[in-house]
Amino acid sequence: MDTSLIEVQRQAILDTIRHAGGREWKVLVVDEGSKRLIDNAVKEDDILNENVTNIEQIEHRRPMNKETDALYILSALPHVVDCVMADLERRRYRKYFLVWTSSMEMEILLEAFDRLLMQYLS
Repeated sequence: MDTSLIEVQRQAILDTIRHAGGREWKVLVVDEGSKRLIDNAVKEDDILNENVTNIEQIEHRRPMNKETDALYILSALPHVVDCVMADLERRRYRKYFLVWTSSMEMEILLEAFDRLLMQYLS
């Protein structure tokens, strides 16, 4: 039986959600672009059935949730990286699992790493 590209994408997204943090409850954090990608392949109910408490958009105001892990599925864009860095600096969640929907430019990655390193050294 042939498998559609949408079904392959759906399985990849659900497998990622299942394996991030094990069976612990988690928040799924997306950006505008990754949300469209996910919405085209997976129903929200299917995501919530994988121990996801809620789905939050990184560009929007979100509550602090220090007792819950977070799985980020994000586009590799500079403003999205800035939002992730702000979450890390605030320690918004208990643990962080990051998945990028595309490769990231080395300059953006190095800048983010430098910011994290400076945060923990100071």
